[in-house]
Parts: sequence; structure tokens; C-alpha cells
Amino acid sequence: MEFKAQPRTIRDALTLPRRYVIPRFQREYSWEAEELEELWDDLLDSIKIENNMLVASEYFIGSLVLVGDDDDTRNIDRQVVDGQQRLMTFTVAFSVLSQLFKKIEEEKLSEIVHNYIIGEDENGKAYTKVVSETPKPFFQYRIQRKDIDFTQLPKTKEEERILAAYVFFENKLEQKNILKELAARFPGQELSYGDALKLFRDQILKCKVIYVTVKSFEDAYAIFEVLNAKGKDLSPVDIIKNSIFSILDETEPVDTAYNKWGNIRGYMADGRVDDIVTFYRHFWLSKYGLTQNRKLVNEFNKKIRKDQDSYQTFLNELETAASDYAKISQPSSLFWPQPENRIIFETLDALNTFSVTQVRSFLLALLDIRRKGLIKHSEICSILEFIQYFHFVFNAVCSERPSGLERRYSSYARKLRASTKKEESASCIHELISVLKTSLPDYTSFEASFIDISYTSEYTRDKRLVQYILKKVESYAGKTNEMQPDSFSIEHILPESTKNKVVGCIGNLLPLGIDLNSKLDNKSFAEKMKGYEISQYQSVKDFVVHYHDVTVWDEKLILQRAREMAMTMYYQNSLPKR
Repeated sequence: MEFKAQPRTIRDALTLPRRYVIPRFQREYSWEAEELEELWDDLLDSIKIENNMLVASEYFIGSLVLVGDDDDTRNIDRQVVDGQQRLMTFTVAFSVLSQLFKKIEEEKLSEIVHNYIIGEDENGKAYTKVVSETPKPFFQYRIQRKDIDFTQLPKTKEEERILAAYVFFENKLEQKNILKELAARFPGQELSYGDALKLFRDQILKCKVIYVTVKSFEDAYAIFEVLNAKGKDLSPVDIIKNSIFSILDETEPVDTAYNKWGNIRGYMADGRVDDIVTFYRHFWLSKYGLTQNRKLVNEFNKKIRKDQDSYQTFLNELETAASDYAKISQPSSLFWPQPENRIIFETLDALNTFSVTQVRSFLLALLDIRRKGLIKHSEICSILEFIQYFHFVFNAVCSERPSGLERRYSSYARKLRASTKKEESASCIHELISVLKTSLPDYTSFEASFIDISYTSEYTRDKRLVQYILKKVESYAGKTNEMQPDSFSIEHILPESTKNKVVGCIGNLLPLGIDLNSKLDNKSFAEKMKGYEISQYQSVKDFVVHYHDVTVWDEKLILQRAREMAMTMYYQNSLPKR
């Protein structure tokens, strides 16, 4: 296999006399908001301050694998096997930059930027640098032309994504937005709008690739498969661990760092923690600030001093947090045997039922200050009961999008950790409850979603949620917390055998002991009511009293009861009992 591989910048790649042809059998342009945001953050993160000025710096973005003889200067076409998404994205970004420079009457700068989209050969003939067949002619007219045809509308999903990428960069590079973001990232560094656009242009041009050329598609795809092998790369936490071990390198008489890391891993071993990277990120959010997985290493290097004392302290904190995270992510009553701590287990168990993870950064902080004695038990009960209630309504029933919740919990986790006395932690708790209340769905939305909750032997998706609701209703019916139903079967008042469309509705369900449920099975409503009378569950006894005059249990009554249960769960649950 013959190939050439060398590092080149995007400036180099787009200055060479090359047409980068994306074969029609390649996948279409697929980048969406997540990939664009990641690229945007990485580009701005790469900007540095030198001599009190903002300057672009090199940033490696991967490989560019091409088919074609690199020594052949007559045929400028190169077929793109790997790197098409980045080439097309940068083309879109240059298109936006060219238009913005034109808008601020920087015609020469507009022309220079556009030269990275359309160049000229040695005979003065124009050629397009990136050639993509599938979005023709939309990509050419709406993105690559110097005088853009804004009347062109996308006709395919690929073209919609291309236009969305254009709008993304257009919004990000709008004057007030780019200047505001640069000011936030680099306080004290003032730039004109034109200089800000030039800085972003230069940062793209400084992006570096491994420029690989081969003479056949067969060889190109062999290289592509190696570069994109599915072997497990080092995770951010592996890199951080290696950094810690390089400083905490004492092994005699005991390799303390190794043992502590073994303890951290041990909390993962029996599945008590989802994943070490997820745990580590939640720990970081709880103590140091909001970040993404791909930035964990950079954040660690920025915020943790590289010396033995700092690394040892960090490792100790991480070990303690790992123990707490195990209790949070896979709750067990064995961790909380004291009656007064039952609310802790109940909340952790409920959050697990609701599949809620955004709150874990705050829970880590809560357990930490609890251990330090900086919060009253009543405040712990107050926030946990409200968090349980909030996520029951917000996530479990209404399925709201959790936009901003992770950031909010991270912020209050750090605020809680900063508390030095109980009054400060109490103030933080009350403030968080007030903030969460502003995001709580209204009752109308809640009731509509609540009525849709269903469980049958064939439809089991909501089973755990149904069990949670019936357990809560039983708790309210009991008036006190002396009796807590830990296990029961789910009784369908109108039997499943009727195949009625509302048979699985929450309003048709009761908690019953397994034996009693089995005996009643498909009996008539009148016979079931006699059986319910001997149930030990207070909510079942209340049902008998409430419906003692009913002879036919039907759809109207089922939906009526579902609304009554919704009222109980929304309003009674919103007022903490402890």
C-alpha cells in the first residue's frame, strides 16, 4: 500500500490547487446542532492570548483521507473518503463570513474569504474547492456562490441540515453575539466586529489535519477503517487517572493512589454506579462547574494544581464521592436503615424509577454537607421531598424537556458546598425550591398526562410508575408514615379480560396482596367489592367506602377516579409532610 501522510492546516488544504470531490456514494451531510456546537466551542477554546492580543492557535481536527496521486499537478481532483463533514461545514462557515464582511463593507476581506470556497487555476479559470453531488444545485447556489441566491429553498433533509448550519454560524457570528461571547471568554480583551470575524476565520484556517493521500479507494478505505477503528480509546477519566498516578507515584510501603483508585473502581464493579465517566462528570459538575465529557481533561488541568497535595486531596474527594454516588445511582434501604433517613432512600429510589440523572450533582453536594453537619435534617427532608415531587410531575408524568436543569443543579450544588453554617445551607435549599417551582407544569397539563398512565400485562412500560403512584396514594390514605407498603400486586378493578380500552388506566388500578388479587381475578364488581373489604390497604378500604353504592364499574367512573388521583398526587404531594 502506497500512501502519503503529513500534517496540514485547513489553510494549506484550501490553498493547494485541489478540488475535493465528495463521491455521490458517500453519506450525505449529517451534522446537526450538537456537532456544530461542539466545533464552535472547540474553535473558540483554541483562541489564545499572546502579547495581550487574541490570536488563533493550532487545533487538531482529525484526518483527511483522499484518493488521488498527490504528485499529479495536472489533475487537481481528489476524492474524499474521510473528512467530508468538516470540509462542508467549513465551506458553510466561510460562506457566512464572506457575507458578513460584505455587510460591514469589507469587500476585500469578503473576496479573500470566498477564495477558500472558489479558487482559480493557473489559467484564471474558476473552480469550486469542495464539490458535493447530492445537494446539487442547492449547495452551489445557496452556499458557494459569491452572490448567494437566497431564493433557493431546501428540498431534502440534507439540504435542510446545510441551511441549518448556515443559520447556526450566521447567528453565532452576528455582531452582538460574537462580541459578547468573546468578552465572556476573554475579559478585558476588546475587539472590533471586523477583528472578531477575522479572528474566527484565522482559527478555522489554523485547524490541523493529517492529510492522507492514496492512489486507490481500496487503500483509502483500509486506512479509513484503521483511523476509525472501534477499539476503545482512553476515556477522559483514564487520562486524568494517569496524570494523578504520574504525580502520586509513591508505592512504598503502600501504593495509596492505586488502592484508592481501586476503591473507586470497586464502587463500579457490582453495577452500583452507571459508568465511571458519568460519575466523574457529575462529581465535577457538583464541585467545579458545568462542562462536557470531552472537556473534562482540560478542566482538570486548569483547575487542579499539579502537585502532590492537590492531587491527593482531589483523589480523596473523588473516593468519597464515588461511595455517595453508588448510593444515589442504585439506592438500597440497607444504606439508610434509620427510620428518620427513610425519606432519603424513598427519594433516591423514586428518582431512579423516573430515570432522572440531572439532579445527581446536587445530591452529591447534599450528602457531602450532611456528612459535615452543615445542614439540618428538616432541610434535607424538605428539599428531597420537593425534588421527588418536582421530578414526578416534570419528568415522570409530563415528560418535559429538562433544558437547563443540569446547569441549575450544578450551580446550586456549588452554592450548597460553599455554605459554612446551617443558615446558609437552609437559604440555598429554599432558593432552589423557589427556582424549581417556576418550571413546574400546571395542573391542567399534569392531569391530561396523568390520565394517560396505563398498565396491563401486555403493556408494562409504566409499571414502575404505577407502583410508585399506588404506593403514594396508600401513604396519603394512611394519614401517617407508620405503614409503608413495600410490596403489592396491581389489581385491575375492571378485569383485563374485558379488553376495555381503559382497563389499564390508573383509575382502574388498586394495590392488593398477591393472594387476594389471585382469588378475585375475573370476578364481578360486586364480588370484588366484598373481597376489597378484607384488604389491609387503607386506600382499598377508602375505595370500598367511596364506591359502596356503585353496581357497575365503567369507563366514566374509571376516568373520574383517575382525575381524583391526579388531584391528590399534584396538590397533596406538593406540600411536604415532615
